Amino acid sequence: MTSINAGGAFYRVQNSLNQNSESVSKSMQRLASGKQNIAPGDRTASSAVAWGMKAEAASLKVGIQNGTEALQAVEMVNNDIQALNDIVVRLEELHALGTNGFNTTEDKAALDAEALALFNEMNRIVDDAKWKGNVIVASTANANEVSFGRNTDALDITLSDLTIPITGDANITSLATLAEKISEGDTTVTHGAAAKLLTLKTNVDAMSVAAGALYNEISNTMSHLGSLNAGYSLDVASKMDVDFAGETTELAKGQIL
Repeated sequence: MTSINAGGAFYRVQNSLNQNSESVSKSMQRLASGKQNIAPGDRTASSAVAWGMKAEAASLKVGIQNGTEALQAVEMVNNDIQALNDIVVRLEELHALGTNGFNTTEDKAALDAEALALFNEMNRIVDDAKWKGNVIVASTANANEVSFGRNTDALDITLSDLTIPITGDANITSLATLAEKISEGDTTVTHGAAAKLLTLKTNVDAMSVAAGALYNEISNTMSHLGSLNAGYSLDVASKMDVDFAGETTELAKGQIL
């Protein structure tokens, strides 16, 4: 005898319709939220990877902000170094004036007085080279380490202290005692100061080169971080954001069914 199991066919159809309805519902939720993961158990592995990369991307963004501040600090120092260079040029002029044999005692005193004032001004410029109260030109290394996020080593935003030659071959690294020593013996600008001025120019140039190298290092680091952050953001989006084209196709298919 032949039997027709109509009930079985009905339940299979009903189950298929329920599954399709659930699929349509998920597609609508993904499209509405813009996210792939719409339920606790939905694509959890991809979400876990994406959240880890999103945390790194957040660290990179703050690192870029830190780098921007570091660049501003170095630019400030570069402006100060330009002022130091201007002073060195003026000291060379004073030295040339001081070698004039027609100078009177009063003339020499005036030249030395201006030279002393200029050296003191160099002292002030270096001492005031601070960013938010932090000394940029210092004898201590690692005084201003700036972090750029998880994937890049920190950089020390500190330049070596300026050395000013005073007497003979002696150097003074602490500029605080400059005012007392600058007028001793042959240190006056009118008595054989050519070699000392050349050394001073060399020292200022060395600081300028160091500041430029530091600026380039920060700029290159930030460029790398920018590329890295863009790649991370794209990867996070591919794992977390919904594929609108594909999901719309699935929704249309489900609605037709």
